[in-house]
Order: sequence, then structure tokens, then C-alpha cells
Amino acid sequence: MERHRWKFALLPALLVPAALALLLGACTLAANVAPLPKAGAPRTVILTAFGGAEFGETQPFWVAMQKVVTRTLHSAFCEGVYEGEIGGHPVVVVTTGTGGDNSGPCMQELLSLYPAQIKEVIWSGIGGGTPAVGGLVDGAGRPRPDAEPVMIGDVCISTVTWNYDLHFSSVSDWAAAAQEGERYAPAGGWWSMKSPTGTTEVLGFDNVRQYVTATTTLADQLLAAAAQVTWPPMDSSVQEKVERYFPSTAVRPVRVFDYSQCGEVGGDNFWHGVVEDRLSRQYLAGLIAASGYPGSAGASEETVVSFSAMEAQAWMSVLQRWNEHHGVDIPMAVIRAASNYDHLPLDAEGNPPLGPDGKPLTAMDDILAGFQEGGEAFAAGNAAAAVLKLLEVRGEGK
Repeated sequence: MERHRWKFALLPALLVPAALALLLGACTLAANVAPLPKAGAPRTVILTAFGGAEFGETQPFWVAMQKVVTRTLHSAFCEGVYEGEIGGHPVVVVTTGTGGDNSGPCMQELLSLYPAQIKEVIWSGIGGGTPAVGGLVDGAGRPRPDAEPVMIGDVCISTVTWNYDLHFSSVSDWAAAAQEGERYAPAGGWWSMKSPTGTTEVLGFDNVRQYVTATTTLADQLLAAAAQVTWPPMDSSVQEKVERYFPSTAVRPVRVFDYSQCGEVGGDNFWHGVVEDRLSRQYLAGLIAASGYPGSAGASEETVVSFSAMEAQAWMSVLQRWNEHHGVDIPMAVIRAASNYDHLPLDAEGNPPLGPDGKPLTAMDDILAGFQEGGEAFAAGNAAAAVLKLLEVRGEGK
């Protein structure tokens, strides 16, 4: 032990300079981060999940934004934070990262970074849409002859979201029920933790945030702006994707669905399938019908379009709690454009197509193919178009 004592004596001499270097480096980094202003003009916060100057949901706003100041180094939870102006209006364009475990903490941090400056919050993104209003097929897998096709690029402007992850489930119970009943009926396998009116039948789940319902003022402004958008035509790669489900004669221009017709049913469970789509529409229709929105009372699983995505419930829940705690009403809205469909195409008997191996395509086959096909950029541009038009219209009114 004695012969090693000299090594321990040298430790302070070795470690202190290293610690000082790290401290100086941290101080230098902090010095290079411009402090956020304590106050300023109200800003529209535009949330996206992924992308940047070259691609993704964020890209249309990067192109439109002027006087950009990067604030990302101030954030521990958001992938990108960029202040600037669009149409002469102060904005904060944010890339949250994909999923609720990113969007929720990012929203909370933004409320702390801009405690008195957030005017409103708009999500602009893409998602998987129900292939037809009210579903492509019925529970038995029979095509619905009067089903109105949904196009890739169609837009949903909504103020509700349902957390698909928060339910009780039993795949074995569902399989048993499916053998006795309808092929694509979710009955017997999944039960929500709360009803659309906020009640629960299971003790201990009263504090679950199953859904968020927001006021419609901001969504109404976005819908009015969307009515003035000149929508781009569908290019051949996107039309090819649509024609996996519908004949070319069914292709039509972009349609915008409102909060009485559509919404995001999402979570970190990336659901994809005919049963899941029907279950999501049941959840969504119940929530819309209970919302009290104009035109919402008659909502049913056969009248709504569900969007499969992963962020809205988390960030909207954070903002809803902030509003409740502070007695404020920061408006919020979600825009989703369909970049793909939320289940496989089906034939006249309700069967999925066969793959190269001669076996029915799986959901994962379809998901992987969907990410390789056209639709993402087209949908991201359409989702952003209503936001950009709203800021443009407000600028003209100055």
C-alpha cells in the first residue's frame, strides 16, 4: 500500500485541471447561448414531429420563416426550437421529436421558456388516415358500397384527441369473439379506461387523461384559411398509392375535414389494421358526439375519419393542464394530412393482397412499403398550407 501512496497523491494534480477544463467548457457554451428575452410579442407556436430545412413536417415552415433565431440550445426536450416571423407574425417553429414521450416534455418546456408569450399552439403533421369515411369495410369484411374514399393528402383540422394507448385489452378474448362474430369487429378485445363523458367503471382510473377536447376558435380560423388555399394536384407517385385502394376514377382534389368529422387517435402504440381502425373510429365518434361542437351530435363510427399518429394526446394534455392550473385559455388545434392509409388494402371478400411469397401481406409489410412510397412530402405540405394561409391572411389584415 505504501508503494502506491504516491499515485493517490498525484490524483488532485491530475483531476483538478481536467475538472477546470470541463467547467470552463460549460461556461463557454453557456456564454454562447443568447438568453431568451424576458418578454416580447405574443408568438404562434407551430409544433411538428420531425424534419428541418430540407425535409419533413418542419420543412414548409423553414422555407416560409424569416428573421430566424435558433433557440435549440435552450432546450433539453425539443429537437429544434426556432424563432422567426411568417407573414410578419412572430412564431416559434418547433421540432418535438416523434412520439408522446417527446411531444409532451417539449410542450411543457416551451411553456416555461415562453411563459407569457404563447398566443396559440398549432400542430402540423402527417398521419395514417382511414381509407374511407366511416371505414372501407364493415365488421365482417364486406366492402361498404357507399363509402366515400379518403385521398392521400386530405387534411383534418381538429380540436380533439383520444389516447389509444389507454385501454384494457385481451387479444385472446378478441380472437374468441371474432370466431363467433364479425371478422373485423373489435368487440371483446379492447375497452377504454374512460367513457367520452369522463366516467370510468374501474376503480382507480378516475385520474386517467383519456382524451382532450379543446375550444374551436383557433380551428375555425384555420378552417376558414384552408378554404382559401389553392391545393396542389396529386402527383403520379401519390396517385399510385391511392389506386392500391380505389379506381383512378375515384381520385379527387384535396378535401378538408373538420372537428365534427375527424381527429387523431394516437399514442406510442403505432397501430395499423382494419380492426384497429374501426376501434379508433368508435372511440373518436363517441368523443366527438359528446363534445357539444356544432354538427357533432350525430357522429358515429360510420361518419368519421380517424388519423393514426403519436403526439397529440401528450402535448395537448400538457397544455390543457397548464390552462386549467393558470386559469388561462391558450388555444390549440391539430392538423393532420394523410400520408398513408391506416390499414392494408382489401379485396372484394375483405382479404388483404398476397405478397411476393404468396402469403397475405402483413401490417408490417404495409407499414414498411408505405414509408417507401410517395405521400409524405405531399401530406406535410398540405398540413402546413392552412397554417401558412392563416398567417398570410392575418398579415393582410394589419
